[in-house]
Amino acid sequence: MTPNEKTAADTPLLECRSIERRFGGLVAVTGIDMDIMPGEIFGLVGPNGSGKTTLTNAISGFYPPTKGAIKLAGRDITGMAPHKVAALGVARTFQNLALFNGMSVLDNILLGRHIHMRPGVLRTALYWWLARPEEIANREVVEEVIEFMQLESIRHELVDGIPMGLKKRVELARALVAEPRLLILDEPMAGMNQEEKEYMARFVLDARDERGVTVLLIEHHMDVITGICDRMLALNYGEMIASGAPKEVVKDPRVIEAYIGGARGTG
Repeated sequence: MTPNEKTAADTPLLECRSIERRFGGLVAVTGIDMDIMPGEIFGLVGPNGSGKTTLTNAISGFYPPTKGAIKLAGRDITGMAPHKVAALGVARTFQNLALFNGMSVLDNILLGRHIHMRPGVLRTALYWWLARPEEIANREVVEEVIEFMQLESIRHELVDGIPMGLKKRVELARALVAEPRLLILDEPMAGMNQEEKEYMARFVLDARDERGVTVLLIEHHMDVITGICDRMLALNYGEMIASGAPKEVVKDPRVIEAYIGGARGTG
């Protein structure tokens, strides 16, 4: 490994420093420091209302932090608009499904390629020369991801009628076709049975191992976090309570109290 390669490998893909987000007088998160290295699956956990989604919304640009700084691959993205953050290689799924009912699985996934498309009057007028090659290239990416996520058998079905577990896979597929560097998954296994959870965990691991995607995983299922995450951060009441190796963090008395003790935050 050359010195430059070592430097790149040792540089966090995502850096969050002293992140605070207020909504009026309500402090949703405060004092959050987090580094995610390239190729990691990083877990973010905490009881409902602990600030997990607020933090990811700050990263992706939906709710810019009130204080603090966020860097992606060394570039300051603090307060950057969501579409600009997405163009830099950040994709996400949502805690509540954000699929388009009335559209097929294929069309929903194809929408994930929008950041790579360049619409315009001239390109439409010269479709056969300019737009068609681009459309073919985008569809090739989509078809490859459909195969990767094992969705071939339902590719033409409406998303309205497929089970929850498959809907979650469609949403993950839509995020993957954006070819992100950082993939934020907000409770991708919520509402799944054990078999569906195991399938999804395998897809997350394969996305990292085969596609080189770095993952920020928000999840309530501690067995998933300890099973597939390299490191993790636990929040409660909008503050950091523990971070490090998952098997050590889950033993922390503050984490045990937050979950078993029924603590609830306000963020």
